[in-house]
Amino acid sequence: MPKYEFVGADGQLITNETQEGKVTLFTTLQTTCPQQCAIDIFKFNLQIYQDYRKNQKGLGHVKIISIVTDEKGNPVDNLDELLFTMNDMIEGYDSSIWNLATGDPKQIYDIENNGINLYSTTSDSAFAKKSFLETMLIVDKENQLRLVRRGNQEGLIRDFKQHVALLEKQYDKAEKEQD
Repeated sequence: MPKYEFVGADGQLITNETQEGKVTLFTTLQTTCPQQCAIDIFKFNLQIYQDYRKNQKGLGHVKIISIVTDEKGNPVDNLDELLFTMNDMIEGYDSSIWNLATGDPKQIYDIENNGINLYSTTSDSAFAKKSFLETMLIVDKENQLRLVRRGNQEGLIRDFKQHVALLEKQYDKAEKEQD
């Protein structure tokens, strides 16, 4: 992953260094959520966040960072309204697990694969015609991008969670081999 620096809702910096040793799931959320979000926030909450929240003993190193943008994908500075919404809407919302952040999403979404740049790719069917807004990323403990997946459909969110579980199995196996 490229170098990045975001500011979390708690005022703390979020960087490659602060996330080292953690599995980090990146998304975007819009200030218009939950009425109009690029990812399916309800399915993401039920399928991913609630499971990680309830299993902090084993999954405390998995962190969710949602970069807050306006409805067009531009960075925003004020998280207060969306933070209020998250606390009201998400059962047991804990910003130490799922942190809202300010900063330019281009820092992590300006990546290229096979000549296609995720940040600049557009689609008439994408939220605000910007594909990156619908995209979730899995970054491993060594800051390597492991998966890029859209987050606007239940099946894709379920698949995303399965990839995190496979990564966890890989870490468990490596740990057992060291013992």
